[in-house]
Amino acid sequence: MELTLGPNLIHKQPQTLQVNKVATLIGENGSGKSSILQSVFEQRLNKSAHNHLNVVCFSSGQNENYSEKFSTYLKRERQAGRGLGLECMYFDKSWSKLLIFLSTATKRKGKVRSFLYERGYVSESKERDDKTTFLKCAFKVDKNYINRVEDARKREENGDIDTLVNTPYFKILDSFVSKFVSEDYAFEQPIKKQNIEIRANQLLKISFDSLRPVKAGEENSKVTRNEDHIEIVAEMPVTYDSQENNVVFDPEVSFFTQAADNDYFIDKSDYKLFFKNGIELDQFSDGEYQLLFLYALIDLFDAPNTLFLLDEADSHLHYKNVEKLWTLLHSIKGHAITTTHLLDSISAKENRIEHLKVIEKGRINEDNKIKQLISRLSVLSRAKSVEFEVCGKLPNIALLDDYNDWIIFTKLAARAGHDIERLSVVHAMKKSSSYASSTETFAKGKIEWLHGLSKIESQLVTTQIFMICDRDEAALDWNVANGVQVNGQIYRDLLNAINWPQGMRVRPHLLAWKRREIKNYLLSHTALSRHEVIDQINTAELLRAPFYLQPNNPGDNDDICRLNAKGVIDPLINTEGVGLAIEKLQAYIDLIPPDEISEDITNMYNFIIGKL
Repeated sequence: MELTLGPNLIHKQPQTLQVNKVATLIGENGSGKSSILQSVFEQRLNKSAHNHLNVVCFSSGQNENYSEKFSTYLKRERQAGRGLGLECMYFDKSWSKLLIFLSTATKRKGKVRSFLYERGYVSESKERDDKTTFLKCAFKVDKNYINRVEDARKREENGDIDTLVNTPYFKILDSFVSKFVSEDYAFEQPIKKQNIEIRANQLLKISFDSLRPVKAGEENSKVTRNEDHIEIVAEMPVTYDSQENNVVFDPEVSFFTQAADNDYFIDKSDYKLFFKNGIELDQFSDGEYQLLFLYALIDLFDAPNTLFLLDEADSHLHYKNVEKLWTLLHSIKGHAITTTHLLDSISAKENRIEHLKVIEKGRINEDNKIKQLISRLSVLSRAKSVEFEVCGKLPNIALLDDYNDWIIFTKLAARAGHDIERLSVVHAMKKSSSYASSTETFAKGKIEWLHGLSKIESQLVTTQIFMICDRDEAALDWNVANGVQVNGQIYRDLLNAINWPQGMRVRPHLLAWKRREIKNYLLSHTALSRHEVIDQINTAELLRAPFYLQPNNPGDNDDICRLNAKGVIDPLINTEGVGLAIEKLQAYIDLIPPDEISEDITNMYNFIIGKL
C-alpha cells in the first residue's frame, strides 16, 4: 500500500510511504517518527486524506498531540450532533479494560482469549464462551438524556416516528439497562452513577442486532454463533440518525465506545476487569497489560481497510513478547505503521529490510539505507553483532571497498545500456578488503566479515554475497568464462571454511576488477577531452607504450588498468570537502560514449544478475 503523507511538524513537504503490510519507523529521539504518525492520523481525522481507511491509533504513553487533536475532533462532532464514528479513533490506556473485555467476550479465537486461556485466566463453556471474566464499571443516565427521551415520546404522540427512541442505539441501551441495571427502568428518571457488573457470557444476551446494517436477504434473521465469534444478525431494517450514523465494526464495539465517549453513560476511569479466581487486570505486569491491549485492538478492529498507527507499541514488553507482537502485526488483514527504539524489534525476523524506514528530521530517508540502519542500531547497542543482524535481513549483499564504488558501477552499467533496475535487489555495503601488500591474503577483510555474519543469532535470509574487490597491485587469475570471478584454491578453501547456519545455502562470490579500482573505468578519451585533461592521462611515456586512451576504445590494456587515475578523476566528480557529487558524476558519465566503457562493467553486471 502506498500512502501520500502530508507535511508534518518537522518536514514541510509531502512524501510517499510504502507500507508492505508493516512499516516500522526508526530514528533517534526528535527525528520525527511520531510526527509522521500524527500527520496520517490528523489527515484522516479531518477527512483530508486516507478516507478509504479506518485508522486506529495507539500510543504506549499519554501523547498530548494525539489526545488534544482527538479531543478537539470529538468536541466538534458533538456540537454538530454527530455520534462517535469509529473510522478514525485514538485509544489511550483508559480504553484498555473495556476493549480487552469486549475481545474475550466476543472473539472466541481472538488473541486476547487465547492469551488468557493458555495462562488459566478464563474458563470456557462447551460453546467456548468466556464464563469467568467480568467488568465492573460506573453507569449513569443523566437528566439531559431523560429530557431528550421525554421530548421524543411527545413527538411520537404527534405521529413523528423518526425520533431518539426509535434509533438502534436507544433500543440497545434499553436492552442493556434491563439486563444489567433494572428490568423495570423506563427512562423516566435519571440514574445516578452506580456500579454495575457485566459478565462476558451475559453480554451475549444483549440485543445488539439493530446496530448492524442489514444486507439484502438478511431480514428476519437471528442471532447466530460460529466457532470464531458471536455474530448478531439484524432482525429488522436499520434507520440511522445523528448519534448512530456510522457503524463500521462489531455492534458491541460501536455501542460501548459511544457509551463510554465523554463518560456519557459509562465512566472509563472506574473500570475494573476481573478474570478467573478474582485475578484483576491491574495485577498483570506492564508488559502483559500492554500486549493484551494491543491484542484487543487487533481482535476488534483488524480488517483489510484498517490502518493501525502504533507509537512505540513494543515499549514495556519482554523480548519474547516483542517477538509475538511482530509475528502478529505481520499476519494482520490490514496494515500497520509503527515506531520503535528497541533493537529487538528492529532485528525481529519478521521485519525485513523493506519494512524498516529510517527517519531524519521528519523525512523518510532511503539514501544509503543500510549504512543509516547500522549507524542507528550502533547507538542502541555497542555490540558489533548489530551490523550482522541488519545485514542478515538482506537477501543479496554486495561488499565493496567503498559504497560509492557501487554508485559508479551502476551508472556505468546504465550508460552501457543495461537495465540497472534489476540490481535494485542487491544492497551495497562498504567493507574493506584489507589488502595492502602481496604478503597478505587478498580479500581477507571481506572473508572475515562473512565469518561474523554466519554467527548471527536471528534468522539469516541472505543467499547471495558478492565480494567486489579493488585489484590494487594484486596478481590475480580471473575465471575465463565470466571475466570477474577470482580463481584459486586458497580462496575456495577460505570460503568453504565458513560455517553457515544449518539448512542455509549462502553463496559467496569473490570478484575483482581487472583494473586498479572502479574509478579507473571512468577513464574515457571523449570525456577527458571535453574537460581538457586528456593530456594528464595520455602522457609522453604512455604514448610510447603505445597503450593509451583513444576515441571509441575502452582502453582495456595493462597500462591503463594499472594507472592510478584518482588525481585526474576526483576533481571531475567530487565536491571539495564533501566527496562524491552524484550530479557531477552523472554529468561526467553522460559524456562517455558506450563504446568507451570497458567490457568488465558488462561482465560484472551479467555475473551478478545471473545469480539473482
